[in-house]
Amino acid sequence: MASSLLPPLAPELASPELTRADVTLERRETLYQGFFRLEELTLKHRLFEGGESQTMRREIHSRFDAVGVLLYDPQRDAVVLVEQFRAGAIDDPRSPWKLELVAGLVEEGETLEAVARREAMEEAGCEVN
Repeated sequence: MASSLLPPLAPELASPELTRADVTLERRETLYQGFFRLEELTLKHRLFEGGESQTMRREIHSRFDAVGVLLYDPQRDAVVLVEQFRAGAIDDPRSPWKLELVAGLVEEGETLEAVARREAMEEAGCEVN
């Protein structure tokens, strides 16, 4: 959704439409497969100014779809955040516990709305109407 605070792009400034067809995937290797998957890609892609990028290697962390919920308490006029331990922040000098939105992974056959309601109850004890 475009912000009403930003002016629309002038047609001459709009970038060309790039798609998956504008990427040449030379190699894809799974480096790790556990709860998440880590892959290494060797690829090149079309450039906005024309031509093609140099071949590059990139790691991608594949995960499941997730849902985030911004809970709001109208009586307090405040948003509700949860504090959770995050292993990826283990080296953060302040703390590996982070303030976050309520969020969760979508399990097979689950709707986004069901995940939002489940996670709001599990993580924050909130019933979403």
